[in-house]
Amino acid sequence: MNLGHVIGSIWATRKDPSIEGKRMLLVQPLFADGSPKGRPLAALDTADAGPGDRVLYVTSAEAALPFRPPQDLTASDATIVGVVDRVDIG
Repeated sequence: MNLGHVIGSIWATRKDPSIEGKRMLLVQPLFADGSPKGRPLAALDTADAGPGDRVLYVTSAEAALPFRPPQDLTASDATIVGVVDRVDIG
């Protein structure tokens, strides 16, 4: 899992049929200390996140796992799976 910050919403007039009806958000990857890590990415949202939220997201094959049924081949390279309430660095 990766830490990120939602910086915006993405609207698309044409999408792959497997992501019809799913929300897309723009996520800035973060290091644990909250500093930016690389370039923003598009992610499907399963956690009802919104702009300004700190989130956990998964990438690669794991990005398609949150969608049902399991045989559904969702076209996703990144998926938000949780909203982070706080980060404690020991």
